Amino acid sequence: MTYAARRAGETPLPLAIAVDGDGVRYTDAFLDAVMRDIDGILWQATGPAAGPPVHGDPLHPGRQRDAMEHLWCAECGRPPGRNDDGMPWALAAPTPEHTWEGVNTEVPPICETCLGRVTAACPSLRAGHVVLRVREAPLVGYRGTLHPRPGQTSQPKADTFVPLISDDCRYLIAISLVRQLFGCTVITSHYP
Repeated sequence: MTYAARRAGETPLPLAIAVDGDGVRYTDAFLDAVMRDIDGILWQATGPAAGPPVHGDPLHPGRQRDAMEHLWCAECGRPPGRNDDGMPWALAAPTPEHTWEGVNTEVPPICETCLGRVTAACPSLRAGHVVLRVREAPLVGYRGTLHPRPGQTSQPKADTFVPLISDDCRYLIAISLVRQLFGCTVITSHYP
């Protein structure tokens, strides 16, 4: 997933944060402003690219967000194409699922042109995958590190799903957008 993949060097930056009644923020006001999306969600900042793409998880937060917002192919960054059954999606699946309807995913769609290259290069897909056609994929939330509100003694919770409409979004440093898949048709599956 070359477009959405992290490149060598694009690791999370250890930026200072503050948490108050308004939410979580980077203490550097410029970086805080730059790392917020149009909805005001704070996104994880990463270092500059210093090498080739690193296939597999995690994806680059900014490019993952762009691909999920615009429904671009995770590999080439172009629209993946659509037919009557929907657009193609390749998901890691080490074991068969009884249904894919309603599953949440952080993985952007994939175009048919890139499909073979991606399933061969991505370690999580080589371990087992399913290719779907998906008719609808609404945005449902974010995944990231949820920080405790002022006065709470709990630790930040990494890899937390927060729905779009939750007040918790103010306390999240997001790493990915999440879509829910509907109208799923299995095209192929591979289990080694």
